[in-house]
Amino acid sequence: MAANEENISILRDSQNREVALQGVNICARLHQRIAEVEVVQSYVNASQKNIETIYTFPLPIGAVLLSLDVEIAGKKLSGHVVERQRAERDYEDAITDGNSAIMLQETGPGLYTASIGNLMPAETAVIKYRYALMLRWQGTKVRFLLPTTIAPRYGHAQAHGMQPHLVRTSSLTAQYPLKLRVVVEGELAASVITCLTHPIAFEKQPDALAITLANGAMLDRDFVLTLAADVAQSSCSYVQDGDEFIAAASMRIPPVAPSSATSLGVKLVIDCSGSMAGTSIAQARKAALEILHALSPNDRFNVSLFGNEIEHLFPTMVPATPPFLSKAVNRLEFLEADMGGTEMQAALLSTFALQGAENTPSVLLITDGEIEAQEMMLRCAKTCAHRIFTVGVGSAVVDVFLESLARTTGGACELVSPQEGMAEKILTQFHRLRQPQLEQAQMQWPCAPEWSTALPQTLFAGDTVHVFAGFKQAVDGVITLHTALADTPMSVSADATLSTEAELPRIAAAHRMKNTTPAQALALALQYQLLSPFTSYLVVAHRKVQANDLPVLHQVPQMLAADWGGTGGLAFSRCSAPDIDMAGSISFLRKQGHTVSSPSPHNDCFDDLDLPFGGYSEVMNVSPRQWIEQLKDAAMFGHQVVKLPLSLAELDRLGLDKCLSDKLWQHSASGIPQTELVVAFLYALTESVVGVLFDRNLKRLILKRWKEVRPSQVLNQDMQHALANIVADHWDRLVRVA
Repeated sequence: MAANEENISILRDSQNREVALQGVNICARLHQRIAEVEVVQSYVNASQKNIETIYTFPLPIGAVLLSLDVEIAGKKLSGHVVERQRAERDYEDAITDGNSAIMLQETGPGLYTASIGNLMPAETAVIKYRYALMLRWQGTKVRFLLPTTIAPRYGHAQAHGMQPHLVRTSSLTAQYPLKLRVVVEGELAASVITCLTHPIAFEKQPDALAITLANGAMLDRDFVLTLAADVAQSSCSYVQDGDEFIAAASMRIPPVAPSSATSLGVKLVIDCSGSMAGTSIAQARKAALEILHALSPNDRFNVSLFGNEIEHLFPTMVPATPPFLSKAVNRLEFLEADMGGTEMQAALLSTFALQGAENTPSVLLITDGEIEAQEMMLRCAKTCAHRIFTVGVGSAVVDVFLESLARTTGGACELVSPQEGMAEKILTQFHRLRQPQLEQAQMQWPCAPEWSTALPQTLFAGDTVHVFAGFKQAVDGVITLHTALADTPMSVSADATLSTEAELPRIAAAHRMKNTTPAQALALALQYQLLSPFTSYLVVAHRKVQANDLPVLHQVPQMLAADWGGTGGLAFSRCSAPDIDMAGSISFLRKQGHTVSSPSPHNDCFDDLDLPFGGYSEVMNVSPRQWIEQLKDAAMFGHQVVKLPLSLAELDRLGLDKCLSDKLWQHSASGIPQTELVVAFLYALTESVVGVLFDRNLKRLILKRWKEVRPSQVLNQDMQHALANIVADHWDRLVRVA
């Protein structure tokens, strides 16, 4: 791959040594139930000495590394998976011989480290690795996440077994360019596709939809793509693998209606450590208030806040009655990330000890998960006799840890990026809390398998279950997952079909390794060439001119996650944070004019349907009646509401009054997320005198989105005041001075 010279970023580490990660290029393909991702990392040695570059990066939950290709010293080479100790030995041999070597290892849950030894002065290295993961539907949505950076973690990494040269650092000045392209194929391409983490563009292809990022994207936040559709069903496919047939079943358990009949005991635990400052604590505050509003008088609860110390709002569990709820709300409305370090274990142990619930209560933990003591926490959680439901918030959540913490205790995990709707995630968790666990789960295959992966110990309605199995013959027939909800039998079925998915056996082997002995896991990893805790990828490049000196160690620092610890704003670029007053309300910065190039989320995911959001760029200053009609035309496909605008640019394309548009862009420039501005504007419009012009379904969708986003009270009042006197045929002139 050609070097991206214009994006070279020469960095200096704590010892003033130069190193450069030029950037990362990601190409992903989503098809059927599988996501395949190819990542290209480009490096350059800008120093005068040969170096060893160490770069640690995250991969998403369930990722299975499939290949490693490198270009170094003018050679293109492919990596091979070998036993871990042998890889380390051969790597060191190559380095000390003056040759170049690349080693890729798993260095923690969800963490992988690329070591590039003997990168010579002015030399470039390109590393390309490929991985796959199974897509997991929750209800009608699948959330595709690509983590990009590792936020600083509380604790001493070396005290938890991290080797000194692998200890990560973060830099406030590091800026690594990111290029990304996602191709969504087949039925998935017809989904409602949104991205609230990055501005994106869409390109229609035959039977596919290509998604790209706008220029200027950086490795400072997770990329999250949400696909919503009602068409995805349970499925099963199989392929031949030598003398064996490998089957992969994706069973979608149907959701059940919410019920408030079951009384709850909820211990709400909120991370108020310094890393949660900024967006994360604002999300936690919103989530906590949503939780309190969702409690019924028969429920019992407590709220615990922690950092270096822990604060329990009540000495025991208390009923969810107005006096206790009022006290909790008053405390949470002024919640700040001002309690120091993330002493999560002590906080949870203290919370587990709280008494006063009739039944064993559940813990609902809101945190970014940024701690080093993850293994210790998991061991502690296994013996806690509590179900832990986690809600991960922030731009670089430690998703693998929070998922493991929930799964280990029989709970579930939900992740929320800074601009995603918190209300929906909290309601999903509450739905799980109130429903009985699914029991007696078992798979029924057309014939007896030679082996199969284990079903999850905890299942919830609406979840997707992936099961793999091996057979001596082709799998012909119906596969059924049997379970029960409160003694009521449930089952989902799918027909087995022959597949051409070449990587399915390797993905199955990776899942199979989770429930085997270390020796069996090592054998599978070597047989199927899989990276694991027991194996590493290794490439050795023999040089014609060998290095005379041992390489100087250069660690590539992590790019600091957007708004980590309150260091940045919520906009798509790395801008400053908005002004916040003591009550948490956004103070409007009244500025003259606005910049048209201001970053905005772009979600024209229906451009291929010729919908008007992408086609009215020249329309200006239409009447409110005309504007609403064009909004309805853009939002409706057939008789179904399929999307709402998410950016100010999309409002403008429908012909929004220029003066009103100017005011909205001024608010955006002050740091208010455009999603909040757009939703607050649409909701205020529906509440005005012209609200009768809206289609009922469209108005309902706007209300639902407004509840999910929950713009601030100040913003809502400002919008409603500005639109109070408009009429159907013209925008009132008072809007010009609002």
